Amino acid sequence: MEITYKTNHAYTTKSLTEWYFGKKFVARAEAMLTARGKKEIKVWQDGTGYLTIKIN
Repeated sequence: MEITYKTNHAYTTKSLTEWYFGKKFVARAEAMLTARGKKEIKVWQDGTGYLTIKIN
């Protein structure tokens, strides 16, 4: 299982994503993804933009 992260449609690493959005925000988005049983989630944060997490 590979997880990819996008910040405003640009692929990034998990560490860069956590730095940009904050670790708590990324952790909540990952929890929402697994709780809903989906393969992709796109969430918005004011001031930073979109975070997309996808399980491949």
